[in-house]
Amino acid sequence: MNEHFDLKPNSAIVKSAKIMHLCSAVIFLIAGLLIALVPDFENSIGNLLVGIASIVIGATGIYGYFSNDMYRLAFQSDFALGIFNVILGILLIINPVQLPVLLPTAVAILTLLDCGNKAQISIEGQRFGIRKWYLVLLSALAEMAIGIIVFVLAYLDMDVHVWMGASMAVVGITNFWTTMYTVRIRENHQNFTDK
Repeated sequence: MNEHFDLKPNSAIVKSAKIMHLCSAVIFLIAGLLIALVPDFENSIGNLLVGIASIVIGATGIYGYFSNDMYRLAFQSDFALGIFNVILGILLIINPVQLPVLLPTAVAILTLLDCGNKAQISIEGQRFGIRKWYLVLLSALAEMAIGIIVFVLAYLDMDVHVWMGASMAVVGITNFWTTMYTVRIRENHQNFTDK
């Protein structure tokens, strides 16, 4: 059996992982809004902010994976996704020359990867008896739609900065509320009943 699932839950670690994941989602949301609403933002300090946001959300995802929260849903795929985010963030920071080409494609891939993660969380959530699992699935579908739009616009070499920012904002919002809803802390090893 996977050792990750055999670890004894640590409420303090789970709480800190949850808080860090929520903060990183807010950072990603803010970065997305700035790219969508501020002209030429991604051509100035956008690469730095998006790179930092990606590294932060990746690092907190990796930390969350080892936190062993009660349902083990929100962070179950975050080890691989976390590594991807950290690498992406580093590339965006050290390679700003290629940013106009790299950033839209990277954001589209990130959004679609997160879409797959959220779809998996919704399926597992249904098995755990989480009543509003379908809301996570709807979020995944929204991410899929906007990720495809960003990917297609980038491929057609069209102006994509508004959609790219919106995509990052959707990922941030989805990560925030999914973390709030699915990360539960076991108190005194008692069962949690979803409400």
